[in-house]
Amino acid sequence: MLILLLAVTLALLFGGVALPRLWLAPPAFWAHLTLAVGVMSLITAAMQHFVPVLCRGRGAGPWMGRLPWLMLAAGALAAAVLMGWLAWGWIVPAAMLALTGCLLMIRWMIAAARAALGSPHPGLAWYVAAMACLAAGLAAAALIPLLPAWHGPLRAFHVHINLYGFVALTALGTLQVLMPTVANRPDPEAGRRLRHDLKWALSGSILLACGQAADQFWLAGAGAALWGWVLVRMLRAWVRLFGGGVSALHGNEPPLTAAALGLAAAMLGSLGLGSSAGPLTIFLPGFLMPLVSGAAAQLAPVWLRPGPREPWHDQSLCALGRWGGVRALLFVFAAGLPLAGYRCADMPALTALVWFGALFVLWLYRDRP
Repeated sequence: MLILLLAVTLALLFGGVALPRLWLAPPAFWAHLTLAVGVMSLITAAMQHFVPVLCRGRGAGPWMGRLPWLMLAAGALAAAVLMGWLAWGWIVPAAMLALTGCLLMIRWMIAAARAALGSPHPGLAWYVAAMACLAAGLAAAALIPLLPAWHGPLRAFHVHINLYGFVALTALGTLQVLMPTVANRPDPEAGRRLRHDLKWALSGSILLACGQAADQFWLAGAGAALWGWVLVRMLRAWVRLFGGGVSALHGNEPPLTAAALGLAAAMLGSLGLGSSAGPLTIFLPGFLMPLVSGAAAQLAPVWLRPGPREPWHDQSLCALGRWGGVRALLFVFAAGLPLAGYRCADMPALTALVWFGALFVLWLYRDRP
């Protein structure tokens, strides 16, 4: 299931950036097709993979294992509404369906933490906080048809708490555990950073979303500053611990580093810097594309062939990470160009994503066990 959802998300990321120029559908449709259908279901499935590792416990049961498909169905229903295929009132059951799945995930993660052998890894708290942000964003979406006078603030809160709460908290909670595995070097400070920085990152997400909803630049700026503190601490540790790996020609460290830089750029763009035309202008090509492609290159071999690491895994990582540094540079250009005043900055990221997609398909059908 994870490999299928990963492939779907990669395709939707490409379509969400490239196809709006060819098919004039509402922008909200493309955003929900990418984020609600692809990213939300993929994150749910990935959490179900990582939570048992963080808790040293059992995996999701058969019913919980089907929850990513429920999230995908809810996202598809919302996309259909925004495309005009269903009446606007259907956005409420779509949001409530996803909210139900979100609450089930929170309940399952808390139960896994209580049943953990010893104390759960601090990364688990980032997942619970991320799902709580998603729940808040879905509740705001469900209120939009019921409170039309509050459409603008509720929509702004919904967008920003999902992007910089749900997606960003999940990403940073995962990256700080994933990066040492990618670099094959320990990060003894990761657990302490995760434990101490969650309050700043979560507060930053809430302040940023509330500031955008209330149209208060200083409040959103304070939230972005808190997030900046967390990102700087993480990136500084990566440079010190992993050295040239973060800027190497090959490997998966550079795309993951580019994703962290892209998140910082997306937050600056959300504050109105540069020529950003919307919250997704930098977020999709500058952050999500390097994040998903870099994580896919590292995790797809493990998901496809679980168990002890074998030479096949090393060969797969080498194949999927080839020229990762060049792709990372393209993603960084895509994140930086809008801040420099250029609106048409998607091509570098699309080039890198198509490049990785070709490598991924070739590996999947030629080198899989």
